[in-house]
Amino acid sequence: MAIKHRSNKIPIPPVPVTLQTLVVLVFAMSVGWKIAFITFAFYLFQGTIGLPVFAKPPYSGPLYLIGSSGGYLMGMLLASFVVGYLAERNYDKNYFKSLFAIFLGTLIIFIPGLIWLGFWFDNFHPKLAENIGLFEGYKLALTHGLLVFKFTEPVKVALAASITPLLWQYISKK
Repeated sequence: MAIKHRSNKIPIPPVPVTLQTLVVLVFAMSVGWKIAFITFAFYLFQGTIGLPVFAKPPYSGPLYLIGSSGGYLMGMLLASFVVGYLAERNYDKNYFKSLFAIFLGTLIIFIPGLIWLGFWFDNFHPKLAENIGLFEGYKLALTHGLLVFKFTEPVKVALAASITPLLWQYISKK
């Protein structure tokens, strides 16, 4: 009973903490904008038509895209294009250029993610929508959609920025 009572007190973030941003950005740096964009668009299509590919329940369906993480998913689609485009202009061969591209991609993911999450808190959150003040959702979005990633995202950016230049070094030695 004590464990169950304690588990009810742990807040579940409205946006799942995954390695998806790392994978999307490294994939875009590795294959370029066309393949990255089409692949991620197909992933979103699969989830929209009902395949269980998304990170948290309900795992699929068109309503998932207007859920709390919908803005992040749209940001990932745009980031796959931009980061892939930069990779095709040799931002994938140098650590500092790669770091810039990955950081920019991360911003492109988070900006629409936070904007949508704030809107979602203001309008759709089952417990908050009726009792929330104007723009309070955006304060919650910063807390639950950005600050929860304050330790993981910088590590993912540094890791992602390191991977493709190292891959190119490895490939060029072969």
